[in-house]
Amino acid sequence: MKHAVRQFLRWKLARRTRENKLHMSIWHTVVAGLLAFVPVLFFLFKWFLLATDVTVGYNWTQSRVGSRPNFDIRNRSRSRTYLLGNIVYKNGGSVQPVAIDDKSLWEQELKPGSIKAFQNVAPVAAITTLQQCLETKVYVRLQNGREIKGQGPGEFPGRLRRAAFWLRRKLDASAVPVE
Repeated sequence: MKHAVRQFLRWKLARRTRENKLHMSIWHTVVAGLLAFVPVLFFLFKWFLLATDVTVGYNWTQSRVGSRPNFDIRNRSRSRTYLLGNIVYKNGGSVQPVAIDDKSLWEQELKPGSIKAFQNVAPVAAITTLQQCLETKVYVRLQNGREIKGQGPGEFPGRLRRAAFWLRRKLDASAVPVE
């Protein structure tokens, strides 16, 4: 009888330790997965802030020499200062640029939280008609190599872009600084 009781207790103890090991390994896996996901969330949040911190809006002015864009460039970042580089004009979805302006915006500084209007941009000789203005996409390059697509007349941002900027406005309006 003693032997049977001992054997039963050993079996019961072994069963509990197996259950505890299984139970602990599941929680260890869950915690490890969550800890591995934290850097991914941090990276996505930093990417989101970088993607929504500078916006470029423009419209066109006609002249005899060619059409020229007038820019409204906003730096929504609270801590980063950017130096503007050049302007790239592309026709629709083409890869090759129609023209590149290296002098109009070069060395212009965008301080944190600033809005700048540039109306003295050089005219683009290759763009003469209103139809060409509407078909041309304008990109502003920063000196760090980043290229930002401008939003021109008649262009509406996509759903993802609208949602990103809506979230950015909500985060900026909150009491907690995001940068």
